[in-house]
Amino acid sequence: MTSVGVVVNCYERTYRGVLVPGFFRQVVAQNRFPFDEVVALINNVDDRAEATERAVALVNAGEISSFAFVADHLDQALRSAGLSPRALRRRPYLLDYGIAMPHAVSTDWLLGWDAETQLLTPTDWVTPSIDLMLDDPRIFHASLSWPARPEEPGALGEAVEVQGQFALNYGFSDQLFLLRRRELMAPIYRSFAPAALTRHAPHPYTFEYRVEAHQRAVRRMRASLISVEYAMEDYGTGVVDRTGRTRRDAVEYKALSLLDHYVVRHLPRSMGPRFSK
Repeated sequence: MTSVGVVVNCYERTYRGVLVPGFFRQVVAQNRFPFDEVVALINNVDDRAEATERAVALVNAGEISSFAFVADHLDQALRSAGLSPRALRRRPYLLDYGIAMPHAVSTDWLLGWDAETQLLTPTDWVTPSIDLMLDDPRIFHASLSWPARPEEPGALGEAVEVQGQFALNYGFSDQLFLLRRRELMAPIYRSFAPAALTRHAPHPYTFEYRVEAHQRAVRRMRASLISVEYAMEDYGTGVVDRTGRTRRDAVEYKALSLLDHYVVRHLPRSMGPRFSK
């Protein structure tokens, strides 16, 4: 039987709103799916004792099956991912949670869920998504239609193929993703893909970039169920701005913007998803 676990990542800015009665019940209810494991993944908190107390209370109340701290799984996660600790030197919290996530559960499938994600319509999208991934080995992970800005193409606009209600594309977002857990534990994090590099500017060293670069390098896709959309709480600024933009960040972003404007967006799709968006 296929087992599925949902892991909600939270950290200093979000854990007080996540590790409370009712939050995880709402996540499960939104997905209308009987998850085998419901896990809180905790990262980068100032008061570990308080976070632990909150999580233990949720376990005792039956709202989550377990909880884990990223720091406790990081050494094993780095080894499994084929990365050295050096990979964490720039903003480690944009990478460490992602490689630790599959080590926090034991299920066949993993649903990664950002603390600020909400489905606009409660739907069991997990079942048809797994069915599609089992049928089509080209698909690396499944997601939903995302909250695109007016100037952005959205799931259909980025599609390279449409299968029923699923738009297939090469993107990846950590806001919401469903995949085989073992694939996320593999050494997939060293691929190079200019199309992913420019898509994830101004911080192209993250978990999101590394997974998308792998997908593009091996030509495996995201299947986005276009009939269901999720929303994210809008804080108005990106993570780099919230945590302090450096001169290096500004130079890097400018360079990637020029690469995108003058090179990547003009490359034909015949060059493949590694280079062409």
